[in-house]
Amino acid sequence: MAPLVDPYDGAVGEPVVGGRKVLRAIVVEDEDDDAFLLLRELKRVFDAHCELVSTPERLREALSRGPWDIVISDWSLPSFNGLEAFEIVREMGEDLPFIIVSGTIAEEAAVQALRAGVHDFMTKGRFARLVPAIERELRDARVRREKRLAEQRLAMQRVETERSERLLRSVLQAVPDGVIVVDAEGHIVVWSAGADAIIGMPRAEIELSEWPSHYGIHLSDRKTLASREDLAIAKALTGVAVDREERFLRNAKVSGVWLSVSARPLRAADGSITGAVGVFHDTTQERSAQEQLMISDRMASVGMLAAGVAHEINNPLGAALLNLEIAHEILGESPERAAESELRASIVDARSAVARVHAIVGDLRIFSRHEDGAAVSADVRSALESSLRMAFNEIRHRARVVKDYQPAPIVSGSEARLGQVFLNLLVNAAQAIAEGNIDANTIRVATRTDEVGRAVVEVSDSGSGIAAEALPHLFSPFYTTKPPGIGTGLGLPICQRIVTQMGGEIHVESVIGEGTTFRVLLPAAAPTGPSSGHAAHAAARAPTSLRRGRILVVDDEPMLAAAIRRVLVSQHDVVTTTRAVDALDKLRSGATFDVIFCDLMMPQVTGMELYARIESEFPEHASRVVFLTGGAFTQAARDFLARVSNPTLEKPIDRNGLLALVSERVKASSCSGGG
Repeated sequence: MAPLVDPYDGAVGEPVVGGRKVLRAIVVEDEDDDAFLLLRELKRVFDAHCELVSTPERLREALSRGPWDIVISDWSLPSFNGLEAFEIVREMGEDLPFIIVSGTIAEEAAVQALRAGVHDFMTKGRFARLVPAIERELRDARVRREKRLAEQRLAMQRVETERSERLLRSVLQAVPDGVIVVDAEGHIVVWSAGADAIIGMPRAEIELSEWPSHYGIHLSDRKTLASREDLAIAKALTGVAVDREERFLRNAKVSGVWLSVSARPLRAADGSITGAVGVFHDTTQERSAQEQLMISDRMASVGMLAAGVAHEINNPLGAALLNLEIAHEILGESPERAAESELRASIVDARSAVARVHAIVGDLRIFSRHEDGAAVSADVRSALESSLRMAFNEIRHRARVVKDYQPAPIVSGSEARLGQVFLNLLVNAAQAIAEGNIDANTIRVATRTDEVGRAVVEVSDSGSGIAAEALPHLFSPFYTTKPPGIGTGLGLPICQRIVTQMGGEIHVESVIGEGTTFRVLLPAAAPTGPSSGHAAHAAARAPTSLRRGRILVVDDEPMLAAAIRRVLVSQHDVVTTTRAVDALDKLRSGATFDVIFCDLMMPQVTGMELYARIESEFPEHASRVVFLTGGAFTQAARDFLARVSNPTLEKPIDRNGLLALVSERVKASSCSGGG
């Protein structure tokens, strides 16, 4: 099966200049002369590449080596005819233009061939119609090929669409959230397995208005049955997008489930709404967790409240303490007035009681103190004592407290957070013991140093103990062994987090019927030099100033300002005011002062704002400001005190400390040329 050769043009398939179209043709012909004339006609118009075959076998071989553009066949050959050649082409799946060129075909045979699918026929030697027919059939073949490719692409898209639909259905059935799709009339089109699981009921072919009563959909008050207009998917059908709407579900199968529902309208290409999709998520467990966290947040609010209470208590407490000290000093100067001995004894008792309140307020302030994570030092014994005083009311009806304090190092961390840990452990110890048999029960607190230099704090109780299977879960959030309503299950996890953040460890040992021991191990703090904090310390004895100083006291608590004046007035000239604006007016009028006592937290104009104005208008007085505070319980106040270098006096104010500080500041003012 050799290619046809044109004796005038060399081998077929060689490049031919002129930009003619390539034509790849199979010629079915057994006569060389006829084949030559046909090839010459093709070469006249095309860059023709032809292969001559004359038997069915060679035709099949040629077709298998394609691609080809056309088949031109004689009608009558020794071993087969043109119609049989056409059937072979179709049999091999080729959609090629097939033209019969013959000198012997009868009209009846020609009609038969055309009916079978042959594209055209013509008489040998009359080739005027050959090239137009070839070009026509090539165009038609190209159209058929493009149509076939388009159909194939469409079929592939159909398969891909079906695959995507199967995948979407699989996803919808797999996701735990409920998914519902409705058409424009509200009829259900898609109802996922998640919807079945959450609602507890299968889909029902009912109107949207019947959904609330049928499925038990309630508003967030858990009592009011939703209406059709309350349904997120109904809102979406009106074009409204709904995000995370809360609904409560209660029906014959579901006792109570909180849902977060979102919905979107589905639109056609022209923007018209064709339906809606709704997605809902079971948030029951999340709400439970949020409620527990809210309890924790409420406890944090109690801490903030304690700071405010401490501040409010400290003002009258400070005034009372200073006045009692003044009265005690005056009475002490006249011991011969024996009739007043009972009064002196009463004042001593009052001073002791006020001092006790002072200690309680100090404990409150420790537990309400905000810590920003800065490295500070804490005394475990001091934190433990504060915690014991705070937990005393919880302990005293249940057990005796036994203390075993051995030396323990200062640790690096927050005393407030450490106190929170110890308070939690002490309250847990107390709640593990039933009330009423104090002498038979103990809560033991101990401190010591372990072999590697860490501080060890132990809190042990003689209570009921904790089951062995519960011990691994004690530090898991929301796990609790206490009865319902007692405890949130957050205390011990928070303790563990605080201790871990301080670089320590917390362990527990327990025996049913014998009690429980919690052991906290904390690394020792690195050695530091002497503290240089803001707070002034009290002198052993109240010194006398070298000269009378001019003192301005600005505090919104009149009793406290008056008490400070009484303490200082014998040695200094004291001016008091309850308003910051009055203090500024005095300075603006030309008055100068050696010391300006300024309450940090005041209404209208705070001590921080007053200091800023003094610093701006009277910079020479800025260093003479001493801040009075009953507790810096706002972030702004804490940041301010950390930024300035001025001294701070904590309320309630110690008399000797106040006199010592004033003497020191007056002396410093004299040296700098003030006063």
